[in-house]
Amino acid sequence: MTDETKKIEVPASQPDADLACDFNIALTEVGLRERLTALVAAPARRISGGIEMTFKPQAWDDVRRYIEVESQCCPFLDLSATQNDDAVILRVTGRPEAQAVIDEIFGATST
Repeated sequence: MTDETKKIEVPASQPDADLACDFNIALTEVGLRERLTALVAAPARRISGGIEMTFKPQAWDDVRRYIEVESQCCPFLDLSATQNDDAVILRVTGRPEAQAVIDEIFGATST
């Protein structure tokens, strides 16, 4: 293994946008979410302003693509991911009004 850490950050392009997802873009996410589900290493957990999910290290390309698509579908979300040798950590955050949308997308529970 290497000590290389990869990181991607995509801030909300429209933080005050309506809390609605673009349905046409959301359709392309279905396959991505299915692939990511198979690579989850731990349940979603609540963090300040949103959720954090841990994936197996090989999920990097799918998580990166997911961020790319989700940032277009839901421009009110802040999305970031970090990969190290052990895991890929995805963080999705947003303004207080966006918390219900984040919970719905990821099925987050309070921890």
